[in-house]
Amino acid sequence: MQIRIIAPGIAAAILFAGAAQPLNAQQPDAAIDAVHEEIRALKSGAEEAFNLIGSSGSAGDIETILEYVHDDIVLVAMNGETVLGKQGIRDYFTDKMAGPEPTVSTVHHTFNVADLTKLYGDDTGVAYGDTIGSYELTNGMSFVVDAYWTATMVKEDGNWLLASFQFAPSIFENPLVDEAIGMVYRAAAIAGVIGLIIGFLLARLFLKRRGSA
Repeated sequence: MQIRIIAPGIAAAILFAGAAQPLNAQQPDAAIDAVHEEIRALKSGAEEAFNLIGSSGSAGDIETILEYVHDDIVLVAMNGETVLGKQGIRDYFTDKMAGPEPTVSTVHHTFNVADLTKLYGDDTGVAYGDTIGSYELTNGMSFVVDAYWTATMVKEDGNWLLASFQFAPSIFENPLVDEAIGMVYRAAAIAGVIGLIIGFLLARLFLKRRGSA
């Protein structure tokens, strides 16, 4: 058996290197954690700003949400409309909520994140999750809708911003779809009743003519 004797100085260097390595390994993790904290702050601020305009319907509150979006943002809204750029965001919220003929009275969304943002390099991230939205329309209709969402974020001039955001409501669990289907059934039922009445009246008219002939 061959026994190797390590000099005390070499042994101390090996122990020091082994102890120091975990500290070095933690440095990238700490940097990544800091990035995720910045993205969480973006999510929190954008959600709060969205719900601010959703509750107030004030044109002045539209500018608040623009602080969290990129100049070239692409938004696919709940109604399927594609909105481009900050001016597009202004126009969209003005038309739907803050203009002279709004269609939405109030809206509130709770956005849930499914997982940590997927980072691509130092300045791009993709997040996704689900959301529960409560809507009150100016025509008196109100409903709650479940949807999914995806977001792309970019870091520009030291700040994380939303570069794209897309809503994806389910067509199978959707109160508007259910209401539309209900209207079709009601219309069909009404049409059926009207058809029966017309048929009854025509039958009576036919029998009356036969009786007088």
